[in-house]
Amino acid sequence: MNLKDNELLVTGAGGHSAKYFFKRLEAENYNKKIKCLVRKNTQIEHLRRCKLNLEFIYVDFKNIDYLKDSMAGVKTVLHIANIKLSKIVIKAGTKAGVDWFICVHTTGRYSKFKSASAEYVEIEDGLLNKYPNLTILRPTLIYGSSKDRNFWRLINFINSYNVFPVFGSGKNLMQPVNAEDLGNAYFQVLQNRSNTFGKQYNLSGRDEVTYISILKDISSALGKKVFFIHLPIWISLLGAYLMNILLGSRFPISTEQVQRMTEDKIFSFEDANKDFGYSPINFKDGIRREVDELINKH
Repeated sequence: MNLKDNELLVTGAGGHSAKYFFKRLEAENYNKKIKCLVRKNTQIEHLRRCKLNLEFIYVDFKNIDYLKDSMAGVKTVLHIANIKLSKIVIKAGTKAGVDWFICVHTTGRYSKFKSASAEYVEIEDGLLNKYPNLTILRPTLIYGSSKDRNFWRLINFINSYNVFPVFGSGKNLMQPVNAEDLGNAYFQVLQNRSNTFGKQYNLSGRDEVTYISILKDISSALGKKVFFIHLPIWISLLGAYLMNILLGSRFPISTEQVQRMTEDKIFSFEDANKDFGYSPINFKDGIRREVDELINKH
């Protein structure tokens, strides 16, 4: 069974990677109706311009009966919205007769810091132990456009200042994943149900890069000379805390992110490549696109 055989419902339809999923559907000339569960304040104007048969359902994710009614006739749910909503979405969908849940969660469950991982582990393991019809997708740190909540602020900050604090050595390894690669992955998973049903996949970027190399790639793409000042972790935690108080959302790094800069975040995407052809782009090309978007906006 593939995408064309299913009545499909998508949560988090207004999100970053969802945009690229719908673009892929457009490119594939998909013409069946897709239900999209969105909150009332979700920006969906760009989706209304899509050449797709989308039905938008404004939903309260706390109301399980309304969720169940929204899923009537649905065979497959692509759950892109927050992992913290997975329990109620799956419970409601099961009552409505949904056959397959594809849940986009996070590699954050593997963090050695319990403050970052404990809740994710509890949610995910509880669901996997109870429901055999789940496919779990775990992206790494997502980037790729102005809708990116991770690197967009970082790029803006580096573009605005000539000095940037580096918390720790900056040699911790990461594998950021481009949102467009994720959108394509959702499509590929759906098209390869026989391979992907009931399985779990880590969706990382192609390259293992250090944090300091990411900062240098961004400054290079911006054509800026930036001075990177390395700070010990304990000072960094205090500094991030104070900077978040002083600058709020303008400062691109939280205290939790500082903590996680002491660990490598490397995950193989070999299983995803084998089962549905997942093949992400390299980081330098991806971050260049995002920097170009910023430059063009100015």
